[in-house]
Amino acid sequence: MLKRLTRTAMSRGFVGGSRAWMVVGTAAIALRVTARVTGKRPRVVYRQTLQPGESVLVTAGEATTL
Repeated sequence: MLKRLTRTAMSRGFVGGSRAWMVVGTAAIALRVTARVTGKRPRVVYRQTLQPGESVLVTAGEATTL
């Protein structure tokens, strides 16, 4: 979502000349750079290779702590 916001802000702010979108774009870029530098990446909690014909069912339940 942040990538899409950055792209929109770049086109409307820096290219289109909208000051408000330029501010949004600058903030979005700063957030992306900060996340990259601090190494905050989504944590993979489960990974499984599927064979042809297999499927995955994702359900929501009670929150658990890992």
